[in-house]
Amino acid sequence: LMIAAGLLLRSFWDLLNVRLGFNPQSVMTVRTRMPYPNDAKIDKYATPAQEAPFIRELLRRCRSLPGVEQAALGDPSAIPLDQTQRELNVLEGKFFLTFEEQGAPPDASSMVERSRVTPEYFQLIGTPLLSGRLFKEFDVDAAPQVAIVNQAFARTYWPNEDPIGKRFKSTRPDSPWITVVGVVANARTQSLAETDAPQLYLNVYQNPAKHLAIFLRGNLNRAAIPDEVSEQVQAIDPTLPVFGTQTLNETVSASLSQRRFSMEMVGLFALTAMLLAGLGIYGVISYLVSERTHEIGIRLALGASKSNILRIVLRQGLALATAGAAVGLLCALIVSHLMESLLYGVRPTDPVTFAGVTLLFVGVALLACYVPARQATNVDPISALR
Repeated sequence: LMIAAGLLLRSFWDLLNVRLGFNPQSVMTVRTRMPYPNDAKIDKYATPAQEAPFIRELLRRCRSLPGVEQAALGDPSAIPLDQTQRELNVLEGKFFLTFEEQGAPPDASSMVERSRVTPEYFQLIGTPLLSGRLFKEFDVDAAPQVAIVNQAFARTYWPNEDPIGKRFKSTRPDSPWITVVGVVANARTQSLAETDAPQLYLNVYQNPAKHLAIFLRGNLNRAAIPDEVSEQVQAIDPTLPVFGTQTLNETVSASLSQRRFSMEMVGLFALTAMLLAGLGIYGVISYLVSERTHEIGIRLALGASKSNILRIVLRQGLALATAGAAVGLLCALIVSHLMESLLYGVRPTDPVTFAGVTLLFVGVALLACYVPARQATNVDPISALR
């Protein structure tokens, strides 16, 4: 249990210090949802051209809010590490595509993570542009469709090639070709423990989304933002709901909740086990000392020093602790592989954790032995012999 807790603690620490690829400080997200009328003819946001005026006006209004320095918009899958609507994000964030110059069979396809965002998104989120350009104002519905990919996407599908200008399209019938115009740095968007995965970004002005996330950066009033954004959204369209306000730091923290819970529970059991082990060793050594009172009295009467008696008792306790630690290490070597899926950045047989936990256990055992050992040095030889 102590080794399992140690492995989880090291794994959790590594996750806290992983490179995010974005800056969550001073960023908040608020959600809204466009209507889904059964009759497409009455859907006033059915096409990119119909949705674009709403998005532009909403961003203009949000930039005027107190404390807001930057504003952007995207779909929920653009919120890094968001777990609140995981099923929806998985459904809408998947994109099946084929490539123009890949040499693959016509029916072959690849599935990648897809987010739809406005041009301001990358600067607001803090993900740097590495080559090419970001989305521009002229990338509208009537213009050729463009995309931005991350490093992992470029290296996966065009290794040792310049991805700028490469084209792909959705597997849906009559889908237009989409041209890569920029490459951005990798970011941990799905999970902190997930290695860099191919990520595709489309322009929301060319690929509209029904579920929207508003991104705000600045010196924001956490309590006031929900009402302020709701007022601006409903000033444009009173039928739209506003919900799901959260800081990006809260989102990052929430993505670790399951691992944090596992670490805390195993840690609690490990602490309990260590306490019980210490009490057990204390009880055993106390009993052995009481059984050897006569022997200790004879040793003291024959001139043994208190330090000699202390060493004898501690040696006996250390032998018990070493035997217990050896059995525990053997069991840990067998069982630790079962929790490999819970670990990040640390092996199930990590020598540092095994050595550290062993030293801690032996230290606790020696501390538990010390009290009865000290009591043994205070034995009165006359009383013991009598």
